[in-house]
Amino acid sequence: MVGVKPVLHIMAYVTACVGVMPVLSYLDLWISLMLASGLALGLVAERHNRPILSDRLSTLLSVGFFMLFISQASFVNLVTPLINLLCLLLAVRLAGDKSGRHLLQIFLLSTIILASSSMLTLNMAYLVYLILIILMVTSGLVLLSFYSTGPEICFTKQQWVRLIKTISLLPIGSLILMMLLFFILPRTQTPLWNFLNPRPAASAGMTDQVRPGSVAELATSGKTAFRAEMQRLSVDSLYWRGIVLDQLQGNIWTRSSYVAKEKLVPAPGSEVQISVYSEPKTDNYLISLDRPLKIEGINHRLTADGVASGRIRNKRKIRYQLQVQYKANSQQQGEASHYLKRPSTVSGRLKQVAEEIRQQKDFHTKREALDRFFLQQKLSYSAEKLPETTTPVETFLFESLRGYCEYFASSYALLFRLAGVPTRLVGGYMGGEYNQLGHYYLVREDAAHVWIEALDDQGIWQRIDPSRLAVNANEAFSNSSTAKRVNFQAFADAIGHLWSQMVLNYDLHQQFNLLRNLAKKTRDLKHPEGWKIKEFRWIFIPIFLGGIYYLLKRRKNRIERLLQRYRNLIATAAGEESLSESTGLYTIADICNHPLCRQFADIYGTAIYHDRQLDDKEFQALIRIVRQLKRQQATLVVKLPTQDNPSNEIT
Repeated sequence: MVGVKPVLHIMAYVTACVGVMPVLSYLDLWISLMLASGLALGLVAERHNRPILSDRLSTLLSVGFFMLFISQASFVNLVTPLINLLCLLLAVRLAGDKSGRHLLQIFLLSTIILASSSMLTLNMAYLVYLILIILMVTSGLVLLSFYSTGPEICFTKQQWVRLIKTISLLPIGSLILMMLLFFILPRTQTPLWNFLNPRPAASAGMTDQVRPGSVAELATSGKTAFRAEMQRLSVDSLYWRGIVLDQLQGNIWTRSSYVAKEKLVPAPGSEVQISVYSEPKTDNYLISLDRPLKIEGINHRLTADGVASGRIRNKRKIRYQLQVQYKANSQQQGEASHYLKRPSTVSGRLKQVAEEIRQQKDFHTKREALDRFFLQQKLSYSAEKLPETTTPVETFLFESLRGYCEYFASSYALLFRLAGVPTRLVGGYMGGEYNQLGHYYLVREDAAHVWIEALDDQGIWQRIDPSRLAVNANEAFSNSSTAKRVNFQAFADAIGHLWSQMVLNYDLHQQFNLLRNLAKKTRDLKHPEGWKIKEFRWIFIPIFLGGIYYLLKRRKNRIERLLQRYRNLIATAAGEESLSESTGLYTIADICNHPLCRQFADIYGTAIYHDRQLDDKEFQALIRIVRQLKRQQATLVVKLPTQDNPSNEIT
C-alpha cells in the first residue's frame, strides 16, 4: 500500500524544480540560495513529519518579500523583480506546511514562474519544461481531490496502476488541445505582455560607413548574423549584399543620397529562392544574395543599386523571402561621374600608381595592371595588430603590407577612381556554413566583408574582391568553406532553427500560409491523377506511429485476453455467462478436476506468483491448452458449486 500524501509531496517538489529551472541563471545568488534552502528544509520537514516554518512566520516572510518587490519594481524594470518575488514566495511555501491548500499554492506558483520565464528566454528547453509541468500539475490536482477527503488514504499497486492510466488522459488531452490551439488561435505581431520586456539587445548589424579597421572589429565576433534557407551554392557565389558606399570623405566611405538609375542584366540559371531569418539588428538593411529581384514578408524599399531597407520594429528577429539572381549584374543608366569623386589630398605615391593604371587602354587591362600591383606588394590578409595611422591606405600599400578586407577594398577603389574608373564599395557578408540537416546557410558576424564594384567600358558594374589578391588568401578564406561536416553542433543548431521557425516566428502570416496550403491540398484531392506520394508523406507518420503503439499495446494485453478466453470457455461449459472475479485459476482447476485446467493454473501461477512475466514458451503452452479445451468443449461439462448442490462434476 502506497499513500497519496508522500506521492503528492514528491510531485510538489518536482514541479517546483521544473518551474524554476528556466530562470535559475537570471536569479541573484541569494535568491537561488533561498530556493535551495526552502527545498532542503521542506525535505527535512518531511523526514520529521513537522513543518519548519509555521503559517504565521510564512505569512510575515511573504509580506516582507512583497515589500522588497515594491521597492525594486518600476515600469522599466518589472520582469526581474516580479520573478524574484515569485521564487521567494515559492521558497517559503516549500519550507512551510503541506496542507492541500499549500500544495495547490506550490503548483500554482511553479506554473506562474515557468510562464513568466518566457519573458526572459524562450529556447527549446521551455517546451520540455512546459510538458513536464502540465503532466505534474494535472496529475497533482487529481491526487489533491483524494488528499482532501483523507490525507492518509492509501492505494494498492493495482489501484495505483489504474489511477495513473486514468490520470494520464488529462495531461495528454491538454497537450493535444494546446497544440491545436497554438496553430489556429489568431496571434499578434508581438506577445500581449511584450511591453513588460526590456528591449532586446541587437546582436548583428551593418555599419553605414567603412574606414580601415572598422570591419576588422567584427573579426572576433562569433555571433549569428542570419540564417538563409536555400539550396547549396558554390563558395564564390556567396556574396551577401547589404549596403553600397559611394562617397569617400577622407579615409571614410559612406552612403550618399545619390542613387543613379540602373538596369539589371539577367543571368539565366542563377535564380534562387531564399528565406532569410535574421537576428536582431542595429540597422534597417536587409541582407540579400547579390542581386535581389523580389522581397516578400516585410515592408521594404529596394533601390536601383540593389540595397534593400525595411521597417524593423523593436530591433527584433525578422523573416523575409527573397528571389535573387546571384550571377546577375546591373548596367548604369545615369551619369557615373559621382563614382569618381576623390579626397582633396592624395599622396604622390598613390598618384604615381594610379597614373600608370590610367595609361592602360581599357577597363580589363586597367584591372589587370592594378591586380599586378597588389600581387607585387605581397599584401597579407590579417586583422591583428594593424597600425593606427592618419594615412591608412598609403601605410597599408607601402609599409605595413597587412590589413583586413576594408583595407584591400578601400585601397583598390581609391586607386581605381584616381585612374578614372567609377568605383563603389559594397558591404555585407561572405560565405557561410551550410547545414545539411536544415538546408540553410548559417552566417556569423565574423563573415562580415567588403568588396568593390567597378564600372566597365560597357557600363556594367563588375564585382571585384581585392582581398583575393592577398598572398595568404587561400588560408584566410578557408574558414568560409561551406563544406562543414554534420556534427553535434550542426544538429543542435538545426533543431534550434526549427524551433525558431515553427514556434517563435509562427505568426499571422504563417497561419494564412498554412490555410492556403491546406486549401490547395483540398483542391488537389479532386484530381487524384496529379497526386504524388511524397506530397502526402506527412500522413504516413501518425499512421506508422499509431500502428507501432497498437502493436505494443496488443502485445502487452495478450495475457489478459488469453486469460479471459480461458475463463469464458469454462463459464460456457458451466452454462454461465461469466465466472465470478473471486474465482481463481486454482479454484477452477479444483472444480473441473481436469489435467489441462490444472496445467494451465500451474504454468500461469508459476510466473505470476514469482513476480515475473510469462515468457514466449509458457505463453504458447497456454494457447495450446486453451485450444485443446476448445476442441473438447462439446464433451466438457462443469458444475459450479451452489448452496443446493455443493458437488462438482466434469465429464
